[in-house]
Amino acid sequence: MKTGIAYFHSRDPRHYERDLDDMVEHGCNFVVHTFSELDLAYYNQATEKIFKITRDRGLEVYADPWGFGGLYGGETFSKFVAENLAARQVTCGDRSVAAACPNQPAFREFQKQWIHRVAEMGADVCFWDEPHYHFNLMDPSSWEDWTCRCPECRRLFKEVSGGEMPPEMTREVELFRQQSLFDFLCENCREAKKLGMRNAVCVLPDEGQGAMSRAAGTSSWDKIASMPEVDIFGTDPYWVLFGGEVQEYVRKHCLRVKELCVRHGKESQAWVQAFLIPEGREEEVRTAVKTIWDTGIKNIAAWAYRGAHLIDIRCSQPGKVWDILGKSYRKIRGF
Repeated sequence: MKTGIAYFHSRDPRHYERDLDDMVEHGCNFVVHTFSELDLAYYNQATEKIFKITRDRGLEVYADPWGFGGLYGGETFSKFVAENLAARQVTCGDRSVAAACPNQPAFREFQKQWIHRVAEMGADVCFWDEPHYHFNLMDPSSWEDWTCRCPECRRLFKEVSGGEMPPEMTREVELFRQQSLFDFLCENCREAKKLGMRNAVCVLPDEGQGAMSRAAGTSSWDKIASMPEVDIFGTDPYWVLFGGEVQEYVRKHCLRVKELCVRHGKESQAWVQAFLIPEGREEEVRTAVKTIWDTGIKNIAAWAYRGAHLIDIRCSQPGKVWDILGKSYRKIRGF
């Protein structure tokens, strides 16, 4: 049974040791450490110490490219897209946006630097956190302004299709987008494998949210779960964020994950929402953990430590959420 928590709170090893004691007390046996562009640029040594402290306590270390290039989940900004304008995604309306294009060679090379660094730091698992094209989650009307039509994407599209890339979302464009993100992910997972790490991929729960979509009936979930380099496949059915009833929403997505992982021989994982939980709904966290467990998924993680109390997506009662999560973890682990 694996029970984990996402951590981005402190880069001070002394402070982290106290937080780690708290995580262990709450039943965690792995930590998903965010390692953003900011960390790569300025907190290398401190984060490396934190990784070591985690391993020395017997917990697994997941490394998360948090907000890296604007291509993954994360409440952080990308320096790369500010300094490499030619490598940014471009919308169908020819607008440059603050996210790197997965087809751009400069960004692919930058991603490899991150992979090599976390390997040197002793990460056990590369956690590929919601890989997606640029979109505004809170504004579905903006999803029609899809990406990417940068010069590199248009060149590659013409190379594989023989025609110009249209500004409309056609079947060919949708398949090209899916394959581009898939190829990028494959390349990263292969690199991580070569360096001795395992790969965990977490996809957004509903295909089409700027993510690797169900292109022309072809499920991106199945493509990713079938990748030889992927060891752990999961999703994050955040019922409050995406507007679902906790038990029904979590169960539906977890059963799909479990079925794919059984089919492809992968370890299944599911995430519990421990942020933005409104006051009075804290017990839904307990329900979510039990629902995941009941589907047969034995790798459960939560976003984020202490109810994400440091940032604006904190729970209304972060301490209460953290307490409920800890009790739920300890129960399913039998102590």
